[in-house]
Amino acid sequence: MIGVGDTLPQVTLLDDEGRTVHTADLLGAPLILYFYPKDDTPGCTSEASQFRDLYRAFERKGARIVGVSRDPVLSHQKFKAKYKIPFALLSDTESELCNACGVLVEKNMYGKKRLGVARATFLFDAAGKVMAAWPKVSVDGHAEEVLAAIS
Repeated sequence: MIGVGDTLPQVTLLDDEGRTVHTADLLGAPLILYFYPKDDTPGCTSEASQFRDLYRAFERKGARIVGVSRDPVLSHQKFKAKYKIPFALLSDTESELCNACGVLVEKNMYGKKRLGVARATFLFDAAGKVMAAWPKVSVDGHAEEVLAAIS
């Protein structure tokens, strides 16, 4: 998994509106890139809602929030509309960014092992260097912790 001092991997994905986004286009200001397993599940909804609720505070610090999962664009559109999420969600259906950031991990669910997205967050500076990393996120209070880490 990437960590402090590493740089933002360069990949191209689709956002929740189906537009092509190059990760380099996300730079120029502090960037909160958070990875989550699946749209509209309890933990992921709570996490997105906490970032949503603090969205204006992140904006005041000049920071951009971007969520990433392996869900398709249509799923992101429904998720954003249902919970009024004001920030971009990237669709990484081919796991390019997930692989590049090292957030794909083996998960064991009901005795079956499979690869899944680890809940992880990275704070990048305007140039794309990782300033802080949360490799194993506990949802409650996480958005506040990330906000506090932005200088």
